[in-house]
Amino acid sequence: MNISLEFQYFILFSFLLIIPKMLLRYRIPAALTALGFGFFTTIALGWFNDDEMILMMARLGITSLFLFAGMEVDIDELKEDSNVLIKHLTKVTLLIVAVGFGLEYFFDIGYRASMILSLGIMTPSTGFILDSLKGIHLTEGQEKWVRSKAISKELVAIFMLFVILQTQSISEFVISTAIITAMIFILPPVFRFFLEKIAPFAPDSEASFLILIALLCGVITTKIGAYYLVGAFIVGMTAGRFRHFMENENSGGILSSVSFFFSFFAPFYFYKAGLSLKPEMFSLTGVMLGLILTAVFLPLRYTSTISSIWFFNKESWSCRNHIALPLIPNLIFGLVIMSVLRDRFNAPDHILSGLIIYTLAASVIPWFLLKPLPPEEHDSSMVR
Repeated sequence: MNISLEFQYFILFSFLLIIPKMLLRYRIPAALTALGFGFFTTIALGWFNDDEMILMMARLGITSLFLFAGMEVDIDELKEDSNVLIKHLTKVTLLIVAVGFGLEYFFDIGYRASMILSLGIMTPSTGFILDSLKGIHLTEGQEKWVRSKAISKELVAIFMLFVILQTQSISEFVISTAIITAMIFILPPVFRFFLEKIAPFAPDSEASFLILIALLCGVITTKIGAYYLVGAFIVGMTAGRFRHFMENENSGGILSSVSFFFSFFAPFYFYKAGLSLKPEMFSLTGVMLGLILTAVFLPLRYTSTISSIWFFNKESWSCRNHIALPLIPNLIFGLVIMSVLRDRFNAPDHILSGLIIYTLAASVIPWFLLKPLPPEEHDSSMVR
């Protein structure tokens, strides 16, 4: 059946913006539903191959996700818990390096690809986790520790990813580092100029400004060989330092606008990721590898967090499961690493599909082990 492009878009928007939210009642993350739709489109419909609009919306999705994650970074909160976090992050970093060497031994794909694969396996996806916390029952203290650990781990992982991607050439590393450093120093004056000269005369323009700057910086970091998430995360962290974006009477509206933006566009990132998954990737070897990665690394990551709580933060021992389990999902970071390994290192299909299967398992299993919040009730009497 020949369907016009406009009607294809209508079907896509209907499925991506409504059905994933309906399936939340069955504890299926919306991101996984969107990913599944993308894969189904590839194998059954053949729509949107090399579609530029879908590509742009996917870029806006990943950019806004990491912009929001960066804005969630509370430097004062991290400093307050720095003693515990530094010890935990030191252990996690050593574990990532050790896992990377182990993967190089078993797969022989080069130390850079092995270290990046280790990051994809071991790093929690902060944006996905923070968005998912709204659906599970955690106390304020438990949510604080989950947020702090997820953000700090992702900070370390983004730094390691940048360094690993740039180590092939010293000149490229120096140039890229100089560009990132310049970005960090230039963004605050740009924000001040906007807040002093533009925002007073352009009401409610803050969220649009943040998203555009995040997209621009994401494009820049991609051009220098990093990834969209690096630039967007830096913009988010910079915005978090300005009280106008975080603490004034309009800050709730700004954060809500950014949150709404990534809620709208993020499904297109996962859908686009699903479109890139080809059926021929998923061999028996890849499926078996995914199951092995799940069986080995989910318990390892859980045990790693539990041991950190025991040694460095014993007062939280009674709620260890409520901290460790939400830190396991790595959907966004896993997908990003999969695309990096495919595009930059030409990794074998069985490794890519194994990582995808592991990532899906890591992003689903924890939510079935935690107590969900009751569904929202809506008053039908409000209908006239």
